[in-house]
Amino acid sequence: MSLFVLPRPHPEAVRFVPFFVGLNFLNSIHVMFFTAWLASVGFDPHATGLLLAAMNILRVFTGPVLGVAADAFHARRLFLIGLMTVAGLCYVGYATVEGTVAVVVFSLVASAAFSAIGALIEGVSLAAATARGFDYGRVRLWGSSAFVVMNFAGGAAVATYQIDAFLPILIGSAALAVAGAFALPRDEQPEVRAGVRSVGRDAWQLARQPLFVLMIGACGLAQASHTFYYGFGTLNWQKLGYSADVIGSLWALGVIAEIVVLMYSGRVVQRVGITNLMMLGAAAGIVRWTLLALSPPLWVVYVVQLLHAGTFCAVHLGTMHFMLRATPPHLVGTAQSIYFAVMTGLFFSVGQYGSGALFAEVGSRGYFLMVGFSAVALALSYLLGRLWDGGVLAVRQEAVDEGRPVA
Repeated sequence: MSLFVLPRPHPEAVRFVPFFVGLNFLNSIHVMFFTAWLASVGFDPHATGLLLAAMNILRVFTGPVLGVAADAFHARRLFLIGLMTVAGLCYVGYATVEGTVAVVVFSLVASAAFSAIGALIEGVSLAAATARGFDYGRVRLWGSSAFVVMNFAGGAAVATYQIDAFLPILIGSAALAVAGAFALPRDEQPEVRAGVRSVGRDAWQLARQPLFVLMIGACGLAQASHTFYYGFGTLNWQKLGYSADVIGSLWALGVIAEIVVLMYSGRVVQRVGITNLMMLGAAAGIVRWTLLALSPPLWVVYVVQLLHAGTFCAVHLGTMHFMLRATPPHLVGTAQSIYFAVMTGLFFSVGQYGSGALFAEVGSRGYFLMVGFSAVALALSYLLGRLWDGGVLAVRQEAVDEGRPVA
């Protein structure tokens, strides 16, 4: 089969597309305009920072708890429906209930719901891809594509209707994700159910497993190396005199590079290897953030943006497939939730705080902190590759299946 000829869509894979599209529409508009909307309802920068920090810290606790519960009850699809509905109702609350206290409460509840949504959908889609024989990346790329579409469509809507367009788009995206969650495949029920206490005990064992901790450190730091870029990339480019159109194209180019890799993710993982992908992504981060720290000519920045395929996508694929291979099947949601909780609640919080202070003092040279993150991630990824034998991590004494193929 030619490299550029895509196979017909797998019927089971198609069931994931509406949820990924709705979720990434939501993520895109939220990333771009949530802080601007907070400012429009009276939040100053200090209050906004406190709220964002509180939302991240809360996820550290709620993510693992919800992940354990979803795994224990074998109800990941049901949890996705319920949690996405809760988040959507919080956005409706923004539009119907006035006052600072209401905004804070709805924001915290929505953040708690999202602490498990991303983790659960990644785990469910990866497990289904392995069981049903479709390429996980070709499902995930629909989410990335939706993110790019909303970058342009959401920006155009807010440019036309001002920040008043934010909540209708946010609520509509949540509604699409809720509807998409109903299309997800139902959880397969095991012959013998593990109770909440049993799953909780196994989750604690997993969280203490040295190789799992090493993976979280390597991949969490590699992803947190994007915090300066996510938080201050646009402001830095504006400071350098780039127009809004140029900045939009730079953001889009990075995600397009990611989509290209996702189209062939199965072959990429098979040929490159899981921990090699992690190392490749961390090494790309050292190059990418060093060059951006030096404020190179615009044509160089365009080339550098292609490295998003490594700094984000290669690390993401390595992380997801590590958890697929190394995590016992009954802890898929739990493993994802622990990883996402530590990554966002700890590494992203440190990166965001440090990035803000550095941007105020040294501008684009703040990217050098991200170089440090990537360098440590590279060392940890190398160590993980040396120590992990490719099998399932032991969290119980009984044997587990080590023969799961790559999705």
